[in-house]
Amino acid sequence: MNRLGACLSFFTVVVLAVCSLNSRAQAFAQVGNLDCNGFSKIQTPLRPQMTCADFRGDYDHRGFDNGHYVGHDEPSLGFFSALPRSGNSVQWDMTLPVERPVPATQTFENTIAIWFAMALCDTNSFPNGACIPDSDENTPADAGSAFMELQLYPPGFSPFITQISCDLKHWCAALNIDSVEVDSSGNYNPNCTEPVNFAWLATDGIPTGPPSPSGANASTFTPNSRTLLMNQGDHLHITIRDTPSGLLTRIADLTTGQTGYMVASGRNGFQNTDPNSCAGTNYDFHPEYSTARFGNFVPWAALQANINIAVEIGHFTPGANGDGDSDDAPCFPGPTVAGCLNLANGGDIDFDGSSYLTDWPNGTLHNATSFALRSVHGGGVGPLSQSEGGGYTQPFPIMQLETDVSASEQTCQTNGVGCVVPPVGAKFYPSYALTGNFDSGNCALLFGNFTGGGVNTFGGAKEYGAANLSWFFGQNTNGPQANPCIPRSDD
Repeated sequence: MNRLGACLSFFTVVVLAVCSLNSRAQAFAQVGNLDCNGFSKIQTPLRPQMTCADFRGDYDHRGFDNGHYVGHDEPSLGFFSALPRSGNSVQWDMTLPVERPVPATQTFENTIAIWFAMALCDTNSFPNGACIPDSDENTPADAGSAFMELQLYPPGFSPFITQISCDLKHWCAALNIDSVEVDSSGNYNPNCTEPVNFAWLATDGIPTGPPSPSGANASTFTPNSRTLLMNQGDHLHITIRDTPSGLLTRIADLTTGQTGYMVASGRNGFQNTDPNSCAGTNYDFHPEYSTARFGNFVPWAALQANINIAVEIGHFTPGANGDGDSDDAPCFPGPTVAGCLNLANGGDIDFDGSSYLTDWPNGTLHNATSFALRSVHGGGVGPLSQSEGGGYTQPFPIMQLETDVSASEQTCQTNGVGCVVPPVGAKFYPSYALTGNFDSGNCALLFGNFTGGGVNTFGGAKEYGAANLSWFFGQNTNGPQANPCIPRSDD
C-alpha cells in the first residue's frame, strides 16, 4: 500500500471514535453546520438539504457518516494544466439554462446544483498536515486539504420549504468549503465529520450570516437584498482566484451587469475546525496548489477533483409521494412540481427518479435548455488560467470525464463486477457533449439535453469508461484526454 493508501486506511466506515473530552467540554448551538450531511452526534443541521462534497471511506470504499451512506451522483469534467496559476486562478464562461412552463421538466428535477471546484489548504482537514498555499510542494498524502464548490442553484423550489432555490424564478450561487475531520485516534469525528463553510455570493461581498460550521445560524442561509440573483439564460463569467485575504469567488453577470462575490477569509467569518474538539478558528482559505497538473487532487474526495465542473443529480422523484420507495423522502406538494428529494441513503440509489429518465435529450419544449460552457476568450472549452500578464488566456489542454455513480450501485462489487453506467434501474444516464466548430475553438459544452447533428457525444454514457477500482470503489473514468476544442494552428 502506498503512503496515500496508508493515510486513507485511517478512515473507518463503521466504527467511530467516541467523543473526546474536549468535544464534551465544548459548547455548541443545537443546530448548525458541524456536519454537512446532517448526522452530527451533537447538533442537528440548519439546512438538511445541503449539497455536500462526496468523500471516500476506508480502503477507497463508499463514504459513511455515523453509519449512514452519504454518497452522491456527480458526473464531472476535470481540467488539467501544468502552467503556474492553473491551480489557483481560473475563469469560466457559462450560459444558464432557461426553464419552460410546467408540465415541462424543470432543471431542479434533474439537478439540484451545478458546481465549480478547487482544492484548498486546511491544516485541520484530512490528512491534517501543514499546507503551503498555492504550492505544488503539497502532496495529497501529507497536506491538509479542503474542497471548495462554488454551487449554482436552479430556480423553482421555495426556500422556505426546501432551502435549495433562492426563489421560483432566479438562479443564485453560494461558496461552499467542505472539510473532513479525522481525530487523533484516526477515526472520523462523529460530532463534525464533514463541517462546511457556506456563504451566498453577494453584490457587496458581505455574508448574510456567519459562514462558519460552528457559528452558522438561520441568517446564514437566508438570501437578502444583496444576494446575487441571476436570470435564466444569463451569460456569466465566473472567476475563482487567490487573494492575500483568502479565496475569491466572483460571478459577473454579463447580461444584467451585476456582480456578486465572496472572499473566504477569517475576517468574513470563515473558520476551520479542530478535528478533536470541533471548535472553530477564524481562517483564511487559500488554494492548495499552484498548478492543476494530474495528481494535484483533494485526497479524500470521491472524484479526482481540483479544477472541475460537476452536476449533482439523483435528488428528485416526481409525485406527491414519489413512487413509494424508501429512498424518496422527504416529499413536498410543490410549489412548482410535487416531488421528493431522495435524501435518504445519500440520493436516488434505485435510479428511478427524474435524473435517470429518457426525457432529457429530446431537444423539445418539454425540457429546460442545457447549460452551455464555453471559454472566456476561445481556446478550448472550460476554464482559462491567468497568464503572467494578468489576463485569463491560458487554456487547459487536458480534461477527464468522470462519475462516481458506481459507489451508489448495489450491484457494484469490489472486483468491478456489476459496476455499470447507466446503473441498474436507470433508463438513461446524462452525459456531456460538445457542439460547434472544433477547429476554430468556437464550441459549447452541454450536459444532458442535446440532440441533432454536429454534436460530439463522447460516446454518450460510454464516455465515463469502466470502473477504476484503484482510485475509488466503483469509480468510472476514461482517463485524461486532449481538450478537443482548442483551436488548431495552421501548418
